[in-house]
Amino acid sequence: MNDVQTMFTKAQQQFAARVGSIGQNWAAPTPDSDWDVGALVDHLIDEQRWVAPLLRGHDLEAAEKIVKGMASTRADTTLGADRVQEWQDAARAAGDAALEQDVLNRTVHLSRGETPAGDYLNEMVFDLTVHAWDLARALGVDAALPDDLVDYVFAVVQAYGDLSSTGMFDKPVATADDAPTLDRLIALTGRNPR
Repeated sequence: MNDVQTMFTKAQQQFAARVGSIGQNWAAPTPDSDWDVGALVDHLIDEQRWVAPLLRGHDLEAAEKIVKGMASTRADTTLGADRVQEWQDAARAAGDAALEQDVLNRTVHLSRGETPAGDYLNEMVFDLTVHAWDLARALGVDAALPDDLVDYVFAVVQAYGDLSSTGMFDKPVATADDAPTLDRLIALTGRNPR
């Protein structure tokens, strides 16, 4: 298994552990001001649903049809066990696709163009990791993440450059040079790590 595949699995596990801690806190605010806990989990469910069709070579139109076929029939107000099950199903399908033997030799068709599968998986690892931190902070549980995962994602994010230029992140938050790597990673996303 390649590093990105290992880290994808680890990042999924970290997010999943926090989903298991939600209880009745679906409406709690998160550090990402766009989403409460329910919306954050829905975002990751949706993202994970795209992984398998994209990694298996479907273009965006075909992948979208597959994803729509997986979409929940629940009302947006249905919470709890149904949503947890949706996360588990989406994560399982994504994880199976990400671990296929030749997956890193593939190209993924994204809106920005053809992208190496490894680069796409790195983006997914980044998103899962940062949102695992978001979810932990929202729930008031331990936000620590495995050092190897944090180090890996920090290196990936540093290579991206200024994330705020995408319009999806605020300007990086200043941190001390000797701050923990997790704090520096979170700060790069425009979130206050403290």
